[in-house]
Amino acid sequence: MEVLPFTDDILADILIRLPTLTDFGCACASCPAFRRVITAPSFLRRLHALHAPPLIGFGSFTGFHPVKPPHPSAPIVRAVSEAADFKFSFLPEPGTWMVRDARDGRFVLDRAEGTDITFTTVAVCDPLFSRYVLLPPIPGDMAATVQQPHLLTG
Repeated sequence: MEVLPFTDDILADILIRLPTLTDFGCACASCPAFRRVITAPSFLRRLHALHAPPLIGFGSFTGFHPVKPPHPSAPIVRAVSEAADFKFSFLPEPGTWMVRDARDGRFVLDRAEGTDITFTTVAVCDPLFSRYVLLPPIPGDMAATVQQPHLLTG
């Protein structure tokens, strides 16, 4: 009897029925074919529609605040906090970085350059992989168009 291999579509239909996100992690680690199917953008869209991402905490101007037990995500948070750098120690110095926004695991931080608080250095960070991208500064010819609402004239 001939054994027919599963196509990626059939394998995706089988794997999407796994009950928990932990099971998807185990499946990814167990087989390269499973990893290829699970990490495909089309599969991830289906997965995110079925399994909402767990709450691990929230970011504020003072940093990251993880959830605590008895929250059901507490074990996941412990693992993530050991792997991620939520103190952003990988960012370039000098200056004090301030969290401005967070979404989908990425953080937007900025720091003022000297006395000019209008034009700041802005970085988009991924604390799980300790990576960042510095956004380019506003070009000089466009800088004159920026209003400074924080400066009072009177």
